[in-house]
Amino acid sequence: MRNRRHVVALVANDITNDSRVLKEAAVLADAGLRVTLLGVSQDGRPTVDTMDGRAVLARLPGAFRFKEARLDRRRRRRDWRLPLLGAHVPAEVSLRKALLAARGADPHLGSGPGRKLGHQLRQVAFLAARARGLAIRYENRAFKFGWRAWDGVVSRTPWAVSWPAVVPEAYDYEAIFGPVIDRLAPDVVHAHDMHVIGVAVRAAARARTAGRTIKVVYDAHEYVPGIARYGGRTRRFIAAWANHERDYLPAADRVVTVSPAIAGRLEREHALDRTPEVVLNTPDVPEVVPMTDDIRSRTGLPRKVPLLVYSGGITVVRGIDTVIRALRRLPEVHLAVVAVPSPEVPAVDVLRKLAADLGVTERVHFVHPVEPRAVTTFLATADAGVIPMLRAPNHEMALPNKLFEYSLAALPLLVSDMASMREFVTGYGVGEVFAAGDPDDFAARAEVLLERRDVYREQLAVPAFRTDIAWSGQAARLRKLYAELLGHELGEGIPVRSEEVDAVRQAVS
Repeated sequence: MRNRRHVVALVANDITNDSRVLKEAAVLADAGLRVTLLGVSQDGRPTVDTMDGRAVLARLPGAFRFKEARLDRRRRRRDWRLPLLGAHVPAEVSLRKALLAARGADPHLGSGPGRKLGHQLRQVAFLAARARGLAIRYENRAFKFGWRAWDGVVSRTPWAVSWPAVVPEAYDYEAIFGPVIDRLAPDVVHAHDMHVIGVAVRAAARARTAGRTIKVVYDAHEYVPGIARYGGRTRRFIAAWANHERDYLPAADRVVTVSPAIAGRLEREHALDRTPEVVLNTPDVPEVVPMTDDIRSRTGLPRKVPLLVYSGGITVVRGIDTVIRALRRLPEVHLAVVAVPSPEVPAVDVLRKLAADLGVTERVHFVHPVEPRAVTTFLATADAGVIPMLRAPNHEMALPNKLFEYSLAALPLLVSDMASMREFVTGYGVGEVFAAGDPDDFAARAEVLLERRDVYREQLAVPAFRTDIAWSGQAARLRKLYAELLGHELGEGIPVRSEEVDAVRQAVS
């Protein structure tokens, strides 16, 4: 098994959730390398199988003990109260009050001096308990307000952040992947995204101590300091992962990323001795996929009805609400939202409510996704593809996969004015650009695009353009990088051997 160079690729989630990971693994396997993909099991059970007989896929069980310990410490700190007051149980105080009232109204208890004194003492005890309960209630309010104020300050503080304290799950990934990598003893560890770059670099360091060499390839799927903030993605959380990346990225032998803008930032900010290789996250020129339906048949719309389509994840920062708001100014236009992973999620319910509030429900269609290889064929009958991302540093540098899915489906593009997307669309002349978050400008640019859609479709059909953006061209860049890294020309792929699968099973068990 040592006659083939072995590449282990690391993913911080389920392997099948990331099409880029699978496409790159296929490229390396077809180049004659032995490829093993390691991801995290979603159900806690280890599994080992193959990817079309070309690469081995292993999902590893993992307990995020360091992350849970941090959350537990956080809960204990916030549950602490002043020791003299003790716990406040409102139901107990209410029960005491009802009991006293019942005893006072009971004629069988008599009215002697002893009975009255006992009742008065119980009243005093109840008043004391009530006073204690009020004190605890105000104490709880004070602590809650204090922690809220503290969180408001700390979560907005991106400096002086220790990533081991804020994102200790980076060490959980080490516990999940590290021992398996050591047992597999690969030639290259390909770390996908910032969560696992530390795992790869530490594995290479252990190999050097043991007299072996492991090359590290870091695949930066996004510009980490510019990740959009929402929910738990606070400035402090983002800064922690950015610091984690900063500590390990210079130790990588080669860096790959998804856009020229991100490549330039990484080179400058980390003082790299070479510019990261850009491998765009594109699909290939679409196959002829047998389809029983497409986006128009799924929505029940005839060809003459103007149809915009959005395909992808549903989050606030994707800006889909901008498009729905713009429909008020586009009375003939429909919008199809191909929601990944499903239209039956809370974020889609928010968009449904918005459409209802605006009176455009009949013109907004939420659709289940299709398999990845069928996406471009499925979307091709729409009139334009939209990418309405809101402004964020990472979005300014992004060239998302859907940009190329739309292009290869010959859909004119209507994108928000993020720098890299604006450069792509205007440079190739394949669509229109609108001001991010502005429904009125979106509507105005949509009207222009729909008038010029045939012109844009002609440009999208140019063979040189399609070859330039297709995955086959990006795959050649990745092959070249690995040939340089390993110091020899790559070969042709062969099917995964049974002993290779067995070796991974043994390493995982």
